[in-house]
Amino acid sequence: MTTLAGTYEQTVPAAPVAPSTSSVFDLTIMRPLLREIIVDRLFEEPSLQQEMTSARSFFKGQEIVESTTLMQYLKYGQEIRLNIIKDQNPFSLFSKDTIAYAAADSCHNQIELDCTVPCINTTPEFEYMIFRFDTEYSYGVRACDKNKDFWDYELFTKQYVKSRQAMEFGREVDLWNTVVKGLIASPATTVDYLTVNTHPTHYWSNLGSVAANGVREVREAVQYLSNAVAGINLTAFISREFAQEVLDSNLNPYSSNLNIQKINDWEQWNLPGFEISDRIAQILGVHIPVVIMKRSPWMTYDNSGTAVSQYPLWSEDTTKQYVAILDPRVGYSFEKEGYHLEINPYDCEHLIRGMIDTVYTGSGITFPIYGMILEFDQWQHSAPVSA
Repeated sequence: MTTLAGTYEQTVPAAPVAPSTSSVFDLTIMRPLLREIIVDRLFEEPSLQQEMTSARSFFKGQEIVESTTLMQYLKYGQEIRLNIIKDQNPFSLFSKDTIAYAAADSCHNQIELDCTVPCINTTPEFEYMIFRFDTEYSYGVRACDKNKDFWDYELFTKQYVKSRQAMEFGREVDLWNTVVKGLIASPATTVDYLTVNTHPTHYWSNLGSVAANGVREVREAVQYLSNAVAGINLTAFISREFAQEVLDSNLNPYSSNLNIQKINDWEQWNLPGFEISDRIAQILGVHIPVVIMKRSPWMTYDNSGTAVSQYPLWSEDTTKQYVAILDPRVGYSFEKEGYHLEINPYDCEHLIRGMIDTVYTGSGITFPIYGMILEFDQWQHSAPVSA
């Protein structure tokens, strides 16, 4: 410090020194000055696949009742009771009796008929089916209006669309689980005399491994359904594991050249989340489409993050896998728009802005005889072979 003439003091700058080769970042000093700034755009985490986005269009059970009629009655009566004329065994619609001849004299026989009218009851038999709403789905977006200057409107709208797509995805999964699990819980009774000895219902359980029994059991099931139900139009739905195991267990010197292409041997179907395989149909020896139902990673967790399978072709604990052989009329799904709610702030205590929509849906099984579920052991990956 140098004191100059006058009434004040002045600090004389020190001579310049070489720049420092080290620096110390003191976070306690710098923290108040730090800000998180997102430049140019938001970076999104890679999205996981979301399959089955249009799977509902496979099921056509609601066509049993015209959709306009269905919604007209559901709107006011809240349920429809549909009377159904039951299929009847033709052997129950007529009677027969052996005609006997009696000796009229020593040379002639004569028909012996009693003088009664046979009692034949051909009255129709009825059952009924009830259509009801069973689920309310809600989707939308909302945020605090106080933060509107810090919200991007495009991002807000995008989140609304994402919520709608998520609802559709969840509804698809729920419908497929309703049909598959419903056919397991209440299967139709087997109507063929020989098949009923080994498979009394349309749920063929404990079939063992796919490699050992898959081809035979699927072929037998398709042949049985095709022969037993008039006008049936079947499609077989299988898991990728089932397809892979069928391929692996049927490779031989004459088909080993397919080994390289076997993963890519699927043809695109007309619905997202599904792939058709002509090669698998050929190995199974069936005349119906064989469809690989792709599996979204999100189907393996519930909404609380618990690892529980929601994939329709697996059991919940993933120890069993299913083959679903279905006519589109086996399942149905219908919906009615609920309400569209525009949320706007209306006082100091409620500053939320957004949009919430709901739909009311109903789904279920029409005639269980239109479907069959085959249960096999889940595919287990082999342990790596040590060198």
